[in-house]
Parts: sequence; C-alpha cells; structure tokens
Amino acid sequence: MNQERLSGKTAIVTGSSRGIGRAIALAMAREGAKVVVNGRKDDARTVAETIGASGGKALAVIADVTAEEDVHRMVEETLRVFGSVDILVNNAGGGGPAIPVEEVDPAAWEEEMRANLTGAFLCSRAVVGHMKKRHWGRVINISSQAGRSGSELAGIVYASAKAGLLGFTRQLARQVAPYGILVNAVAPGVILSGERIEKKWQQRCESERREMLKAIPLGRLGRPEEVTPAVIFLASEEASYITGTVIDVNGGRFMM
Repeated sequence: MNQERLSGKTAIVTGSSRGIGRAIALAMAREGAKVVVNGRKDDARTVAETIGASGGKALAVIADVTAEEDVHRMVEETLRVFGSVDILVNNAGGGGPAIPVEEVDPAAWEEEMRANLTGAFLCSRAVVGHMKKRHWGRVINISSQAGRSGSELAGIVYASAKAGLLGFTRQLARQVAPYGILVNAVAPGVILSGERIEKKWQQRCESERREMLKAIPLGRLGRPEEVTPAVIFLASEEASYITGTVIDVNGGRFMM
C-alpha cells in the first residue's frame, strides 16, 4: 500500500462502515493514515479487515456518535492503540423522508438532528483537546448540497441539520485556528452511496429523475469515490492555509 500524503497520521472516520464514509476510510488508508473505522454495526470490522488485507492499519470501533460515552470510548481506544488523533471526519448521519413540515414529528426532528449535527459536535469536542496539545489537527465535516441550497431528495430536518453543520464548521474554525487546527466541510450532491439513496432515487418517477439530472450540469449522479479526493486534500498539508470553507462536490448542481 502506498503511503503518501497522510503517512504517520491517525484518522477517525465516523459512519465509515459503508457509503461515502467507507470510501473515505479506504482512501485515507491508501494515503498512509492509520484509520479508525466507526459504525453502529459489525460491518465496520469488515472495512477495517479490508484495509488490513491491503497492508494498512485500521481499528474498528462500534460506537454511536450521538452517545457521549460511546464517543469518549472511541477516542480513548484510538489513543490507546495508535497514540494520537490527528484527523476527524464527521461523516455519520442520515435523513428521513421528504415530507411537509407540519407532518414532521418533533421526536424524529430531534433524532435526525442528533445524528447529523450533535454527533459532529460531540466527536469534535472529544478530539480538539488532543489536537491542541500537538498543535496540529484536521476536522472535516461532511455536510450536503441539501444544507447549501436545498434538495429534491432530502427532507427539511436533514437540510436544516446539514446547514447547521456548516455554521458549526465556520465557528469552530475560528476558535481553533490559533492552535494549528483546520476545520472545513465537504458538501456532496446526490451520491449513489448505498441502499438509502438508491431507494430514494428509484422512488421518483422517470420524469422527475430526468428533471433532476437536467439540473446537474454534468448530467449524472455522483459516486462515493468522487467525494474522497476533496476530503484527502483537506486532511493533507496541501490545505495548510485553508480553514472555515466548504468544498462542493455536486456535478455543478450548486455553484457559489
């Protein structure tokens, strides 16, 4: 396995047992990082085994990032095994159905907010102290086109949480910049990253899918592997003067 831009670094990638998170974990391992693969199910171990079989170093930690005690356990286990936490990718999350606001259950609102926003806060809070001591760190938050301009597939709770994640990114970037810690976000468009997105896409009629594709200048949906280069760049020394920004990976659907 080639060790390149992230050699010697340890990365925690939340929600990395599948989809975009899995692609990020594999890409970081290819770049030489020791990777903590996180998920709520045993498939996180499969990803860690895949990295190990390719010559990389990985640790699977089954943890719920919305539970403070789980987050602390994940960070402590990372420090015990690898000795540092240099990179945090807050990728865990997910969205419910796109329904009218008056039909959104308050309990569902809270649950989705915790999955997409509170989890990123808890993980960031848990690692920033360690990064400050080393005067180096990267926090990369995986937001969404839904949080930038809305989305045809996402619901209002998901869009709100992902927009909140962008505000969190900017404010945290200001707070920790004096310590050599960079905080940025990546906002993917519609990425065929697993069954959930595939199901939402297939639930649209043919004419709706055509209209959505017509709104994307590149004329197609994205793949998880097309999101990873932006994340690797932000985690590397090449991004040493970039903080508080958002990289949009959406085929041109949203331009700013």
